This record gives sequence, structure tokens and C-alpha cells, in this order.
Amino acid sequence: MPYLIDTNILIRSKNDMPFDLWPTFWDKFHGLMMNGQIYSCDRVKSEIENRNDDLTHWMSENTPPNFYIGEDTDVMIQLAATQNWANSNSVFTNAARIDYASKADAYIVATAKAKGLTVVTYEKSSPFRQTRVMIPDACAALGVNCCDLNAMLREMGVTI
Repeated sequence: MPYLIDTNILIRSKNDMPFDLWPTFWDKFHGLMMNGQIYSCDRVKSEIENRNDDLTHWMSENTPPNFYIGEDTDVMIQLAATQNWANSNSVFTNAARIDYASKADAYIVATAKAKGLTVVTYEKSSPFRQTRVMIPDACAALGVNCCDLNAMLREMGVTI
């Protein structure tokens, strides 16, 4: 099953595994993108481009045209479903709901649901957290698989 990468996977990988010290990781990551095994969504692209750093430049030079999935009708239907879930959940504050809808998070969950992808994020479930909607909790509510980077690499049989 293909995977959908959250922004925090890319940022933390860049910070913890710099391009000059971990070229094998980045070569394998590039191969996974080129082989259609991993994707992300347009909102993640925007978050990466807004950073204007080494990651921004690496991604612009190395992502294939189909890496970022756009917001088609299926994604927008699932976006409504994930936002309805967040808005109807009495645990979250209004600020948490607005933040969830305004960043890439809701789009990541919606895209994964619409395209049958597993979300890859470093976020951890925290279903009673009032101030933030966590991606794993939204995934669980919508029936979307979710894991972290190491679990994805293990499931794919990738070693570095």
C-alpha cells in the first residue's frame, strides 16, 4: 500500500539526517518517490515551499510531477468528512478546530482517505487533547491507517 507523507516527516528527516551526512537515506527516499510508493499532498508542498530552506530546494529538485496529490472531488468530499468529525467532537476547542482546518493536517487525512493511502507522521494519538487535533486521531475516526517513518520503512522492507 502506498504512503502519504506529513510535513513533519520531511522537516524532521532534514533536521535529523542532513543531506550531506545521510545521502543514502535521501537516495532511498527519492527512489520511493520515483517508484510511486510514497506521496504527499499540495498543502504539504505549500508548507515546505514557505520554509525556503535546504529541504525546499531538495524537494523542488527531486520530486516527480505526481508526488503531490491535488484537491480533487474525492479529496474534497473526505475533507468535509474530517472537518465535520473535528467540528462535532466536543473535546476540541474552537481554536483547535480552526488550526486543524487551516493547516495541511485535514488535507493529509482527507487525501489519504480518498486515495486509500497510509498516513506517515510523527504525531502521536492524543484523543483528549483539547488544544490540537492530532492526525492519528483524525485517521482513526475516518478509518485511515497511520504510522511513523520507521514503521513505513519496515513495512516496505527498506533498510539504510
